[in-house]
Amino acid sequence: MKIVGIVGSNAPFSHNRLLLQYIGYKFWQLFDLEILEITDVPLFNQSDDQTDNPVIQNLAHKIAAADGVIIATPEHNHTTSAALKSTIEWLSYQIHPFDGKPVMIVGASYYQQGSSRAQLHLRQILDSPGVNAMVLPGNEFLLGNAKEAFDSHYHLKNEATINFLGTCLENFVKYVGLVNGLNAPNEEILKPAVANESTPVSTDANSGASASWNASAAPVVKPITSNSTTPFDKTLDDIFGPDLGIEGKDILDTVTLD
Repeated sequence: MKIVGIVGSNAPFSHNRLLLQYIGYKFWQLFDLEILEITDVPLFNQSDDQTDNPVIQNLAHKIAAADGVIIATPEHNHTTSAALKSTIEWLSYQIHPFDGKPVMIVGASYYQQGSSRAQLHLRQILDSPGVNAMVLPGNEFLLGNAKEAFDSHYHLKNEATINFLGTCLENFVKYVGLVNGLNAPNEEILKPAVANESTPVSTDANSGASASWNASAAPVVKPITSNSTTPFDKTLDDIFGPDLGIEGKDILDTVTLD
């Protein structure tokens, strides 16, 4: 499995870079991790389109080719860094490599909160329509007191912290498999049945049903793919029929459970 890790800081020394490096070192058996830097990404400016900038193009291609993404964010003034925000802006303006991509958020900060507020904001950003990333729910790895968390070899010191990080990463690996499985094109899924025009069908004299079923009369149901534009609820209605209701109430409202 190929994962890319984005350092959410453009600082020369970053504990979030150390965290990603440690993940690649300690948990190499789970996936191959390539660390991406955002140091040279320009500040986002809609009036000066930099989408074709080689730095931005390289990030986009690396993300698109990866099975999943891990973003390590610092916390600056109760939110994520300006450098990371600009990077995501460029990667959701004219190009959209995060679309449908499994993403895990981790973070390290100097204080006890461990980038909790930055992670919350980053989740909201990644969930926006222009980005549309598939962010791993739960599994919040918040590394607080980052200055004291690493030893002289830049390895995490606390065994419980290491074990929790490992659990989160194992869950992410499972999540990547599930999301990419759903995103995979499958022309056989929900493919409409086609009747054989030569197959005779008995006639109902009362209803006036045709003696043969023309294939063109079969309902057309388009396969669900990652490129589908039909609202999901409408797609389900097309497949399974409209929502069942009794006098405006959901049918489950009439069921009494002991």
